[in-house]
Amino acid sequence: MKKSPTVTLKPQAVRRIAGRYPFGHSGDIAHADDGLAPGEVVNVRGPDSAKVIARGYFNPQGATPLRLLTWQDEDVDLKFYRARVRAALARRAGRIVGTDALRVLHAEADGLPGVVADQFGSVLGVQLRNAGVERHRELIVRALKEETGAQSAYERSDTGERRKEGLDLVTGTLWGEVPARVEFFEDDLTLHFAPMDAQKTGFFLDQRDNRRLMRALVRPGAGFLDVYSYTGGFSLHAARAGAQAVAVDKDNVALGALEGAARSNGLSVGVRWGDALEQLAALEKEKRTFSAAVLDPPTLAKRRDDVPRAKRIFTDGAARALRMLEMGGHLLISTCAHYIRVDDLLDAARVAAAEAGTDAEVVAVTYQPADHPHRLSVPESLYLKSILLQKG
Repeated sequence: MKKSPTVTLKPQAVRRIAGRYPFGHSGDIAHADDGLAPGEVVNVRGPDSAKVIARGYFNPQGATPLRLLTWQDEDVDLKFYRARVRAALARRAGRIVGTDALRVLHAEADGLPGVVADQFGSVLGVQLRNAGVERHRELIVRALKEETGAQSAYERSDTGERRKEGLDLVTGTLWGEVPARVEFFEDDLTLHFAPMDAQKTGFFLDQRDNRRLMRALVRPGAGFLDVYSYTGGFSLHAARAGAQAVAVDKDNVALGALEGAARSNGLSVGVRWGDALEQLAALEKEKRTFSAAVLDPPTLAKRRDDVPRAKRIFTDGAARALRMLEMGGHLLISTCAHYIRVDDLLDAARVAAAEAGTDAEVVAVTYQPADHPHRLSVPESLYLKSILLQKG
């Protein structure tokens, strides 16, 4: 391994870190060399050995002070970052079809903790989330530019994770001329967003497979309910298949973007602004019925302690949706929270079905798509879980 400052682990952390788990918490660290700057690359070793087992970023001020990059004897330089981007693209080759948008880098799951990059046609959206990648910003941006071939790129490093790392929030253009409206296609739809107004890197690519799944279940002329719709990817797919789609969200900007996307695709989608549960109650009072519905809230459980409250929200929403669902209709319940398990969704749905006075079959359980990889060594990289139910 290369000569670098050293961080020494406590005995109980050695096996986990040596097994390619990429996070070292404060309780894992026995000693760190003096004078380490936030984000500096360090060698990591066990307490009783001179052998270096890994290398990574160290931030003594960070909530997660150690983020591992490599278990090999290699420099963390431009060549390293280019190789990581190239390997990520190779893993995705041939696996993402019918679209010109994909996640290029999925942070730790692609061996680059704190780097998220989504490509939409010739435009790249990037997030840099920790002190290590901030320190190597120029190298990472250059590697992305050279390996993706994107003509322009923008940054949306405005997440709360940066605050925890002691970093300022950063947004803006990284290179090229970023359009005010980024366009890409997904199957037979043209989708778009405003890169500086949208959430995260711009669009939720991780629901691509589920959008296609629900579209295949749509009956022309039947009702389709899209709860927590954001910019309405599910609604647009359903409308293209001939459904009468209704999107519910409390983000007026997102609903405006949905209406604009619908018009540009020659479609019509009804929108309902407001709190999701309140709007569901109003739709139920109006005696609306639907043949398919999606319940896809934002992250409801950022900590393990949040799970019981989140399950109650899922139960309330699913019960209302099931009551409005036609017999034989389908309901997709989805979570993007790592701490919410498939079993939690099933528990919430089971209670919801009882409250709705019906039963349902579990038709499928789905996870995130191939461009959002789940690595065995990184349990946290499994975050998107969905259950598809059929009423009756």
